[in-house]
Amino acid sequence: MRQLLALLFAALLSPAVQLLPRSSATLAGEAGWLSALAALPVYLLLCWLVLRLLGRFPEGTGLAEAFQRTLGAPLGKGLTLLYLLWGLVALAANLRSCGQRLLTTSYRNTSLWGFVFLLLAVVLWTARGKLSAFARAGEIFFLILCMALGAVLFFGAFNLEADNVLPVWVEDVPDVLASAVPVLGTLGYTVFGGFLAGELRRKEGDRRRALGWAAVFCLLLTAFQLVNLGNFGPGLVSRMDVPLYMLAKGIGVRGGFERIESVVVALWVLSDLVLAGVLAFACCRMARSVFGLRRAEQVALPVALLGGAGAVLLFSDGFALRRFTETILTAGNLLLGFAVPLVVCLVAAVRQKSG
Repeated sequence: MRQLLALLFAALLSPAVQLLPRSSATLAGEAGWLSALAALPVYLLLCWLVLRLLGRFPEGTGLAEAFQRTLGAPLGKGLTLLYLLWGLVALAANLRSCGQRLLTTSYRNTSLWGFVFLLLAVVLWTARGKLSAFARAGEIFFLILCMALGAVLFFGAFNLEADNVLPVWVEDVPDVLASAVPVLGTLGYTVFGGFLAGELRRKEGDRRRALGWAAVFCLLLTAFQLVNLGNFGPGLVSRMDVPLYMLAKGIGVRGGFERIESVVVALWVLSDLVLAGVLAFACCRMARSVFGLRRAEQVALPVALLGGAGAVLLFSDGFALRRFTETILTAGNLLLGFAVPLVVCLVAAVRQKSG
């Protein structure tokens, strides 16, 4: 569980820094930094639902198997196939997004598709290996990303201006609740971790540990948005592509180091790779369950090829990618990440009582 949580923590940082706090500033202005706190109760409910559903079945059961045992094989496989297709679309969008971000922030004279296919090659190599090895690497990436983000937030806090984030009034509550929707759309990626849960060694206290991790992650997002909005103000943040990079650009210590944004940009590729790896591993395990394969690694190549093809064919330019990410992808993550697990848990509870 510790390794899976580290993987998810590192993976979620990639879409979080890209979408937040820009969307929060646009929807809630000065109060946008509260969006992750507003999303926290719903996120805790999601984690509790997934853990409770998996806890009904013996160790070695992931979400794909839980769906089939709860809904029956035909309907369970159909639902898993829907998640598989959505996972491939999410993989394509994130590969394209990472390539676009590297192109616009650091390597403007390089081919976008060169980045995309290089990332795709790493994802394929990772997905053909063992999940345990990927999880151990994810723990290292998690520590590196936390140290980098912690350093940026620490130095950025010295330039925080209270006028950019205060005051917050009761009248701001509807806007804060609206700004929680993009946050939940980002956190919806967590559900893909449930498809990897079949390989977990369960221990006492796993549920408490996972809920604590969810709370800490939302608090980290709150601090991240507070520092960004406090430095630049909601008007400027709402027009930025990646506010984290702009925050890192203004950090420096005279006589020590200056302009660390290139280091932050480079390190954040680790988060992109972890997210792509989680999606690829989850898709492989879903495909194994749906098609009755012996080994999930058998479909690593088709999953990678479909992800790369989607990155090329589905998004004609950066504007189309951004529209898709902020609308369709967010809506899909809300539906499949929150609504569907809730319905399945309700069905499982009804069947348990009737049985």
